[in-house]
Amino acid sequence: MKRYSKFILAIVIVLGGVYYRNELDIYLSSFIRILYNENVNNNNVFTYDELARYNGIENAKLYLAVLGTIYDVTKGEKHYAKGATYHYFVGKDGSRGLITGDFRDETKEKDHVLDLKCSDLSALLHWKQTFKQKYTEIGLLKGRYYDSQGRETPYLENFNRKIEQCNEEKEIAKKKNQEYPPCNIAWSEEEGTKVWCTKNSGGIARSWIGVPRQMYSPGEDTPSCVCVNTEKHHTALLKEYSNCVNTSTVCMTNI
Repeated sequence: MKRYSKFILAIVIVLGGVYYRNELDIYLSSFIRILYNENVNNNNVFTYDELARYNGIENAKLYLAVLGTIYDVTKGEKHYAKGATYHYFVGKDGSRGLITGDFRDETKEKDHVLDLKCSDLSALLHWKQTFKQKYTEIGLLKGRYYDSQGRETPYLENFNRKIEQCNEEKEIAKKKNQEYPPCNIAWSEEEGTKVWCTKNSGGIARSWIGVPRQMYSPGEDTPSCVCVNTEKHHTALLKEYSNCVNTSTVCMTNI
């Protein structure tokens, strides 16, 4: 009986060892996988000094960053190698220079863009999309846009909010253009400035023609010419052109 019990106990120990070994292997594999992924993520986040080495001089590779995202532009070396037109951008995030054209800015503000206009920010996003399509994305730059773990910084969050605001303003402007389309404008020495409306003036197709009016917008020193459907709109912000019949679709002005 004792021999039988010892035999059963031995089997239980062996089976238990096999079971727990499998469990241990699973946990160990998971731990290694997590550790590996963390290391990969950290390796993909560059410091300013690390990025600066990829300038085609210290390192044959050519890296640059746009809005905190790093791209390998080595295959575009004719544009980015030392002595080439855009070498300034290599080894750094010079996002601001893509808009200002200042290729000598080495200050800490060279990647600061929140003070730029909506149209400039839109152009920056277009630049970033172009790099994404043409070149390999390498990682992220620790600093203004991302932290050491590759997480978005408050600055990047503010940037994204401003982009949303710009998109909203663009939609408002689009609706305004639908309601008050820009006039056609031409100038000649003989006639001076001519403004007129058609069903397609300002690039806005519509069923009505409208008449030219001067629209005064808050914050603007000079009015803009818009085409107005007089049957629907009466506002103090709209002013008729002098020496022009108020129902005419064409007006001459000395502006």
